[in-house]
Amino acid sequence: MSDTPVLFLATAAQIGGVILNVVVCGAAIWKGERTEKIAATSIVIASILSPLVQSWDDWSSPQWNILIVDAANLAVFLWLLARTHRIWLLFACAFQLLAVLSHMGMLIDPGIMARSYFAALYLMFYGLMAALACGIFEGRSRERRARVASAESNIIASRYDLPDA
Repeated sequence: MSDTPVLFLATAAQIGGVILNVVVCGAAIWKGERTEKIAATSIVIASILSPLVQSWDDWSSPQWNILIVDAANLAVFLWLLARTHRIWLLFACAFQLLAVLSHMGMLIDPGIMARSYFAALYLMFYGLMAALACGIFEGRSRERRARVASAESNIIASRYDLPDA
């Protein structure tokens, strides 16, 4: 264990993660469909809980509490995937599962360097943010296609309406 404290916003990866979280989750909550809003809310809650439950005394040891938060977040994504069958959720589940497995790697071999452990978690978080961003676009294009299909069916229906006699 090192005597130097780990600061929450000390590295470019941490600062970039917070900015990415605010931008992508904010966009999902603002412009996304219900699925994206639920996923973004889950990510925001996990992002707030993780530093609160993190072991700040020995940050080089396995982070049991963050593992629980990440596993709960994975459960939310799996539940959403089972209900909605969105492509982007496959990738979100994959990245979140890799984050959980990164915790498991630290549990199996505590000799894994803490920097590698946290770097892997940040990489999985960035992948999760990319998946959510794609989900916003996927939802918007699905909505657009539904509007076009509805307009086309209205045009076709109006062409074959017979005037009242």
